[in-house]
Amino acid sequence: MEKAGSRLTVNASKCRGCRSCQLACSFVKHGLFNPLKSYIIMERLVETEHTTPTISEGCDLCAGKPFCAAVCPYGTIEFKMIT
Repeated sequence: MEKAGSRLTVNASKCRGCRSCQLACSFVKHGLFNPLKSYIIMERLVETEHTTPTISEGCDLCAGKPFCAAVCPYGTIEFKMIT
């Protein structure tokens, strides 16, 4: 996910499927801990049973301070400024 001058990157191999990013997103955007209200969709690969977060198009990067990246305990989602 990229927005003027910044980007969220996802390192799928680090994800443990805890859904902290998803819950943080829904809480910040809607005031509810509800994965269905999140801009992050958790996809599960059937072959490997590995879960990976995908950032949807509605994400606005929380005005440059994405909470999903801040709460991820595994460093799966990273926020970077593009120079």
